[in-house]
Amino acid sequence: MKKRINKLTKILIALIFSISSGCATTSEQAFTDDDVKKQYNICQTHKNSVCTLDFHPNNNLIASSGYHPVVKIWHRENGKILHSLLHPVGVPSLSFSHDGQYLATASYDANVRIWDVNSGALVKTFSGHQGSVFGIAFSPDDQHLTSVSADDTGRIWNVSSGEYIELKRHQGDVWGVAYSHSGQWLLTGGEDNKVNIWDAKTGKYLSTLNEHSGAVLALEFSHHDKLLASGGDDYIINIWDTQTWTILKSIKQPMYSIYGLSFSPDDSILVSSHRDKGLFGELLQYHFDYGNDGQDITIRFWDVKTGDCLQHLNGHKDDVNKVVFSPDGARVASASVDGSVILWDVDKVLTHKRACQDE
Repeated sequence: MKKRINKLTKILIALIFSISSGCATTSEQAFTDDDVKKQYNICQTHKNSVCTLDFHPNNNLIASSGYHPVVKIWHRENGKILHSLLHPVGVPSLSFSHDGQYLATASYDANVRIWDVNSGALVKTFSGHQGSVFGIAFSPDDQHLTSVSADDTGRIWNVSSGEYIELKRHQGDVWGVAYSHSGQWLLTGGEDNKVNIWDAKTGKYLSTLNEHSGAVLALEFSHHDKLLASGGDDYIINIWDTQTWTILKSIKQPMYSIYGLSFSPDDSILVSSHRDKGLFGELLQYHFDYGNDGQDITIRFWDVKTGDCLQHLNGHKDDVNKVVFSPDGARVASASVDGSVILWDVDKVLTHKRACQDE
């Protein structure tokens, strides 16, 4: 079924930068669906690659990475590159520390690296995983770092000593990872359709959430820790009550795999990013170079209380693997396998009144 083509005339705001040209920037401007075709690359990516990003806590910097062996730290407002961090292979996940001093990167070479944000220097490398590292997250106090991997495990690393606690409960690749903001819980999501709950300090296994019927790819706590959002390959977003670990809402509107989730700073809105087409479309894309023209709906805004869809966006030409609210809540950044990062103006996106549904 062909998806509805959105008409987001004069309400979408993008800052788009080109790494290949030294990260030259366009001015911030509104654009229509047709204008999206004017994007420049920021993450040079290939098919089946991952493009990801994170906002620095000070709201001025963004780090982005993908299939190619380089991570860029750049200024949000002018696109100027602060550092290019070279890796042996691609980087599917990265995360700034909460104090903003460090950037952690997770690589296809099974290593975790910590970089000094100010100097761009490599501070530490943590080795030991037996497969690609797909997810990474700092603990709220920045004393620990958790990585999850294709070797079916997670590891809680002591940032200072490099010692680790191994997390072994999943059967299959581990993709999702999230710390609660209080530092009480650590969650991991896997190819086995499970969300495992761990004591964030000791690594002790606490319990498992079994309600997903597909791989769990994205996990996100609300800022007050009362809610958890989870999503993945079953095309469902579950919103959980973390006091009882029961589902408050299951969002099952027409959409494909959920790759990214992010709560607004006031926890009233949840934004999700998705695979851009169904399995047959993916097959055509990967084997016959069939793509889309940027009209497939890949980003959705949800009302957390009601579960209603507030807005859906297109513009990317491939899967959107990461979506993040800026610390001030004014922007949402999306990173796609099409090689682009888009910054969306939240107020302008949400004030455009339009039916939020697919055809």
